Amino acid sequence: MKFAWIRRMSLRRQILWGTQLFTAVVSLLVGLVLFYVSDANIRSNTLRSVEFNLQQMATSVQTSIKTANDLLNWASTDSTLRRYLSVDTLDGLLTSSAYNTFQDRYLSSQLQTRITRFFITNGTDRFLQQGSLSSSVALNAQTLPLFEGFPAGQLSFAQDPLLATHPDCLVMVREIRSNRVNVGWVYLGLDTAVITGAADNYIMPENGALYWKLGEQLWRIDGRHLSALEEGLDASSYHASGLASPDTRVYRVMRNGNPFLAVEVRLDGWDAGLVQLFPESTLLSQRMIYLVLIGMGILLLWLMDALLLRWLDAVITRPVAALRHRIDQISEGNFTIDHDIEWTNELGDIGRGINHLAGNIEGLLARRLEDQKRKQDLEYQMLQTEINPHFIYNTLNSIRWMATIQNAPGIAEMVTAFARLTKSVSKSTQKLVTLQEELALLNDYFTIQQYRYGGDIQIEVAHIDDEAICRDCMIPRFTLQPLAENAIFHGLEPRGGYGSVLLEIRTSPDNGDVLVTMTDDGVGMPPHQVAHLLDPPETQADAQDKIRHVGLWNVHRRLQYSFGPNYGLAIESEPGVGTAVTIRLPYRKKEGG
Repeated sequence: MKFAWIRRMSLRRQILWGTQLFTAVVSLLVGLVLFYVSDANIRSNTLRSVEFNLQQMATSVQTSIKTANDLLNWASTDSTLRRYLSVDTLDGLLTSSAYNTFQDRYLSSQLQTRITRFFITNGTDRFLQQGSLSSSVALNAQTLPLFEGFPAGQLSFAQDPLLATHPDCLVMVREIRSNRVNVGWVYLGLDTAVITGAADNYIMPENGALYWKLGEQLWRIDGRHLSALEEGLDASSYHASGLASPDTRVYRVMRNGNPFLAVEVRLDGWDAGLVQLFPESTLLSQRMIYLVLIGMGILLLWLMDALLLRWLDAVITRPVAALRHRIDQISEGNFTIDHDIEWTNELGDIGRGINHLAGNIEGLLARRLEDQKRKQDLEYQMLQTEINPHFIYNTLNSIRWMATIQNAPGIAEMVTAFARLTKSVSKSTQKLVTLQEELALLNDYFTIQQYRYGGDIQIEVAHIDDEAICRDCMIPRFTLQPLAENAIFHGLEPRGGYGSVLLEIRTSPDNGDVLVTMTDDGVGMPPHQVAHLLDPPETQADAQDKIRHVGLWNVHRRLQYSFGPNYGLAIESEPGVGTAVTIRLPYRKKEGG
C-alpha cells in the first residue's frame, strides 16, 4: 500500500526524518532569502553612500545658489535701489547713494569671487553694475537687450554675451517692483566654479562620471570644466529602496554595452541636480563575504533545528494550543476561570492574564468609556496650548531681527505689544474671550510684524455689521493670530514680504451666525492643497506645509470642540490672487452681556 512504509516506522524515526526534511527545506529557503536580502543590502548601502556624497556636494552648491538668491531678493526690495530706478528725475546724491549701497552689498557678499556680472537696470537708461568685468564690453542701452529673455525666479545656464571669452555661467534674474509696478530687473551671473569647486574632493569610482543637470540638459563635470552632453542618458527604470530622501532618483543607464547605475539628487526649490554614474559591476565585490556567512548560518541551523523542534513541541506547542482553545472559549462568551492553563512559567503568566481578563472584561469596557471622555478633554487642552510655544518662538525671532537692524524706536513698541500678548496668554485658563479682546491681540501681533517687514504689510478692518458683535460674541482665545500668521508667512512673505490683510465681521442672514473673514492678497494656493488643509496632521502628505497645516487644523478643531461640528473654518484660495479664511461662530453672548 502507498506510503505504508511510513506507518511501519517508529514514532521516533518519523520525527527524526521529518525534522531533517523540514531542516533541508528551511535551509534552502533561508539561504535564498538571505542571499536576496544580502544582495539588496549591498545595493542599498552602495546607493546610500553615493546619495550621501551627492547630497554633501549638492548642499555646497545649494548654499551658493541660496546666497545668490538672497542677494537678488535684497536687490529687488532695497528702497534706495527702487527709488533710483523709479524716480522721474535723478540727482547726484541719489545716484551716489544707490551706487554705494549696491557696491557695499556686492563687496560684502560671500560669493563676490564667484560673481561674473551683477547689475540692476530699469531696462532703458539706468543701471548699476558689479562683477569680474576686466575683459567685458561696456554695458549700455545698446548692449542691455542681450541680457533679456531669461525667466525670472529660475536658474539658467548661458554664456555672458559681453565677456570676450564668453564663459558659461549660471544666470538668475529677478523683477524689481515698487508699489506693485515693475520698475526694472536685476541680473546675476555666477561662475560655474560654484559647481565644479564643490566637486574638488569628490571621490569618484573607477569608470564613474559626475554630471550637473539643469532642467533636462546635462553637463559633465571634468575638473574645473563643464561640457554639455548633446544627448541625454539612455535611462531605464530601476527600483531602489532605503534611500535617505524620497526625492533621490536611481535609474539604469547603458554605456558601451555595459550597465551603469545613475543616482540623481535634486536641489531643493530649483529644477537642478547632480547625477553620478558608476558601473553596476562594483556591487558584486562584496557578495562573497555574505555567501560565507549564509553558509555558516545554514550549518548552524542544521545542528540546532532537531533539538529545537522537540523542545518547542513540549514547552510551547501544546501549551499554546491550550491557550488558543481558552481564547476561543472567551470569544464565544465563556468567561469562567480555567486553572489548567496557569503553568509555572511565562506561558502560565499569560494563562493567568487571560483568566484575569475574562473575569474583569466588563470593568475594562466601562473604564474604556471613561478614558475616552478624558482623552477628548486632554486633547482639547493640548490643542489649546500647542499654539503658544510656536507663537512665542516666532515673536522672539521678530524682536531679535529688529534688534540687529534698528537701534531704538521700534523696539520699545514691539516689546510693549509682546508684553500684552504674553500677559493675555498666561493671565487665565479661560477658554473663550470676547471678539473685541481677540481683535486687540491681533492688533498687537500685527504691530510686531509690521516692524519686522518695515511697514510693508497692513491690516484693515474693512467692515463690521454691528459693533455690538465685537463686545458680545465669544471666540476661543488665540483664534485670529494663527490665521494672521499663516497669511503673513505663507501668503505675503513668498511674494516679497508686502501686502495687506482685510478683516470683515458679518452676521449670516440664514441663522444669525457670526462670520469673521480674513483675506490676504498673497500668493494663494492650488485647490488640491486647500482641500487637505483641515485634515488631521498625521494624514497630511506634504511635510513642508506642516506649520500652516497644524495651525489651521488646531483652530478648526478648537472651534468645533467649543461650539459643535457646524462651526469652524472655511478656506478659499486662488493662486496668484490670495486666500480667504472664514470663521463661523454662534452669536453667543458673554455671561451678563
